[in-house]
Amino acid sequence: LKFKNGEGIEFEIVFRKPDKRTWGEDCDGVCFEPSGDKSKIYINPWRTDQTHLNTIIHETTHAYFWDKSEKEVTAFANTLSRILYNDLKWRIREDT
Repeated sequence: LKFKNGEGIEFEIVFRKPDKRTWGEDCDGVCFEPSGDKSKIYINPWRTDQTHLNTIIHETTHAYFWDKSEKEVTAFANTLSRILYNDLKWRIREDT
């Protein structure tokens, strides 16, 4: 999965657990600050669908709004993921 943020920097979303030595055992995701014209977001693949949704929203928000605090990004991601998952019943589709 790849996307470009508002500044044209390409991000790649990789489903791989962030390194626990750096990010801790319970880290669900991390967005690396852009260096040059590319960056990566790691998402822990061993979590639930709801946590994947929340983490993708959270880390993508960092990619677009690097200057926002962790508190602001977390509040936004929690709100949007709750609306999508609980209220609108968003789920991952298994297309065959």
